[in-house]
Amino acid sequence: MTFYYRPTVTEAFSSVQYIMTEANFGWLIRSVHRWSASGFKKPRELTWVTGVVLAVLTASFGVTGYSLPWDQIGYWAVKIVTGVPEAIPVIGSPLVELLRGSASVGQSTLTRLAVLEPSMIGEPADPFATPLEILPEWYFFPVFQILRTVPNKLLGVLLMVSVPLGLLTVPFLENVNKFQNPFRRPSSYNGFFNRYHSRALVRYWSHIAY
Repeated sequence: MTFYYRPTVTEAFSSVQYIMTEANFGWLIRSVHRWSASGFKKPRELTWVTGVVLAVLTASFGVTGYSLPWDQIGYWAVKIVTGVPEAIPVIGSPLVELLRGSASVGQSTLTRLAVLEPSMIGEPADPFATPLEILPEWYFFPVFQILRTVPNKLLGVLLMVSVPLGLLTVPFLENVNKFQNPFRRPSSYNGFFNRYHSRALVRYWSHIAY
């Protein structure tokens, strides 16, 4: 739309009209853009929640996928990730054993991760030789930095889980206040600002650290 839109008082309306009627698939792109901007508002909360769940599942596939070759990175990645729930009181240890299939990472764990997808193969996994540097994929850097920095493991897990849980609350917080102006909705505006700016800071922090 940027190619066709003219930001002048005399051409703005006509340029949008051209996008909707003349430009190839302009009507589709603008309609998706327009309706997606309010895609989380009532009565479309389920659409937003579904998107957040899909995002979490997609990130999870990033772990299971590169763990399949059972190389050093894959082995230690799945060992660290499946060990995260251990910080949860009472159900932590049983949950870890459920994820791994046994008390330690092994054949049962790999069987649980087995899905058909291509993956690059590195060095064979060696449980007795910890790599000098274990780093996740770039999209997991914020999570890795939180778990690495926060001294209390349970607190780190809670901070990590708070991101998707916070995103799930966005449409419901938004619908509490009927004002359209974001500055008249301090709770949702501040929540959005703090969430994404803190995420950006953690990403930058993890980038300069490695």
